[in-house]
Amino acid sequence: MKLRAIARYGIRSVPGDERVVIEAFRRGAAISGPAIGEFEARFAAYHAVAHAVATSYGRMACYYILRALDLAPGSEVIVPALTFWVVPEMVRRAGLRPVFVDVDARTFNIAPEKIEAAITCRTRAILPTHLYGQPCQMEPILRLAEKYDLAVIEDCAQAVGARYRGRLVGTFGTAAFFSFQMLKGINTYGGGMAITDDAALAARIRAQVEAEPPPSTSELARRFALGYLARCAISPRGYALWGFPLQAAVSLFGHYDLSRFVWEKIRPLAPFPAAYHRRYTNAQAMLGLRALAQLDDANARTRAHAERYTRALANHRQVRAPAVIADAEHVYYQYSIYVSDPARTARRMIRRAIDCETTHVDLCSELPLFAEFAADCPGARQTTRALQLPVYARLHDEDVERVLRVLCEVTADLPELSQEILSASNLAHRAQRSGAALDRTRANASLK
Repeated sequence: MKLRAIARYGIRSVPGDERVVIEAFRRGAAISGPAIGEFEARFAAYHAVAHAVATSYGRMACYYILRALDLAPGSEVIVPALTFWVVPEMVRRAGLRPVFVDVDARTFNIAPEKIEAAITCRTRAILPTHLYGQPCQMEPILRLAEKYDLAVIEDCAQAVGARYRGRLVGTFGTAAFFSFQMLKGINTYGGGMAITDDAALAARIRAQVEAEPPPSTSELARRFALGYLARCAISPRGYALWGFPLQAAVSLFGHYDLSRFVWEKIRPLAPFPAAYHRRYTNAQAMLGLRALAQLDDANARTRAHAERYTRALANHRQVRAPAVIADAEHVYYQYSIYVSDPARTARRMIRRAIDCETTHVDLCSELPLFAEFAADCPGARQTTRALQLPVYARLHDEDVERVLRVLCEVTADLPELSQEILSASNLAHRAQRSGAALDRTRANASLK
């Protein structure tokens, strides 16, 4: 029986997407058309908010929101220490200062109990990331925002369709942004969305978007072509042909993860690349409408895979499944586990044709790019020992069972997971704050 290679990622698409795109180009409707407005309206309706504005990238939706808030230059924005590096970079490009707050190492999200100590007289906003598809604990965050009169900007790039206490993420704060990059819950081969109930804020966001030019037909065609090639490359057949043999061979010489050669380089985004200064397109919106209609079903399949993992790993002492907060509906953009030896586990699994990832986002509080904003965040540092299992909607049930079987087999001879990892967030909570953090606490005395 031929071994089926399982890639770490699976790109979401709806059957017939290629025909929709080709027909849009054929009719001259790829760049501009009514689908953009329709997608914005349906996306807003799905979230039960008044306004949605489509953007060239999810990161640009973040940037436009920050600019539209008209915050004073140098104002501080609280962001989680564990997030995609582009988020604090957008804060900085908007003329503001990111302030890193530690995360709960069990949930991977910002720790609400650590936010207040980071608030000063210069703080103007909190930007929580609903990381890996799990909602943040929004209730304590909103209480702090009300207490100190702060805006809340929700980063929903990895969590479209997730819910906290019955409400969709993105509907709690002042505004929210989403990403439609290829690996996200809604894939339109790039693009993003900003949503808000504030009409004036929405108008300022839209004014920025409409000041940008549309992409050329060739630029858009290239985007779709590269996206289609990426889909083929990580399909079961494509990955079996190139990814698995290459990574399995490299694993013989140590840590095999080659993703650092694929992911976007961490760098200052000044000036913005030209592609950022473009509008969202009609062809992308056509795909967005199709994906939105399938979103809840796709999320349900991903959640079913994750729940199967969690049940099976409950008594496996070498592995800890991800913690889910109360009253949350996780959509599992990633399924992040702790194992006693993540590097060895990943090497062993790739040799059995199952690819895993060791860290999907960035420990931003320690990146050289943000050296002037550096903070001691032991909880976030602990998360770099996590391992992400394939969990995407396209997996077959037999794939999920094989991932479980192989994981249990390759970790059976490893030490049991240490109490240090099991209680990581408690240890992080007790850790001493750096001198800079102590200074920040003292600065609270200047708050009204």
